[in-house]
Amino acid sequence: MDNSIYKTVLVAMVIVMFLVLCSFSLKEYRQNQNEKKAEPGFAVLELFTSQGCSSCPPADEVLATYAALNNPKIIPLAFHVDYWNYIGWKDPFSKAQFSNRQHNYERLLHVPSNYTPQLIINGTHELVGSNKNAIKILVDQQLKVPSKNEIRITKAVLVNNQLKIDFDTDALANTVVNLAVVKKKSVTNIKRGENSGLQQTNFNIVFDFITVPNEVNAKREVTFNFNPQWSSTDFTVVAYLQKSDTGAILTASQSEIFPKN
Repeated sequence: MDNSIYKTVLVAMVIVMFLVLCSFSLKEYRQNQNEKKAEPGFAVLELFTSQGCSSCPPADEVLATYAALNNPKIIPLAFHVDYWNYIGWKDPFSKAQFSNRQHNYERLLHVPSNYTPQLIINGTHELVGSNKNAIKILVDQQLKVPSKNEIRITKAVLVNNQLKIDFDTDALANTVVNLAVVKKKSVTNIKRGENSGLQQTNFNIVFDFITVPNEVNAKREVTFNFNPQWSSTDFTVVAYLQKSDTGAILTASQSEIFPKN
């Protein structure tokens, strides 16, 4: 075969192979996107953690993998508890409010005692927050369960140093609405305690949190103080509807924060 013809045929074959590979890649991409859109359920992951707990960094890493997915159906939240602060390092994100929330789950889920890292999925399933295989199984299961309810964040805007959030949801008996101001990422150099010397990166940290009654005529606006030194692009807002008598989370949504027009 003439060299020029051989080269032409070879180039043509390479082009055909490239187009076939692109076709398969595009098909796989579209399939993955369709699968994401087809997810009828959701998964709220509430991790109770602490920078003062030596067992927590692996769980923080697991939560980080879900945060990196940017899947609107999966909402990871890190609640930093305060009961480890006595051993040498005060977690800057810890609050007694979050420890109390975990105590409430202890009562609702009949857990023998609180511990870290503890992960609660959709308010009904609890397990060790570093058990990534078991977590994946539960998350996949929850994503397949259709949600019968809906909650919408209709406004999340900054007005001066106030973050104003409007929401709309189904009015159901024995339910509350939880709203969280969540920082996407923060790096801390831990200088004392069990994790002394560790540079800890935390994701989806709950900075502020409020629970309001879900009633027919209840006010659908909540206001948080917002530090003027913070950047709104570093934060998101999360809202989720929860049964007050069982702890089951019925639906959830999240939103970016926008400056006032």
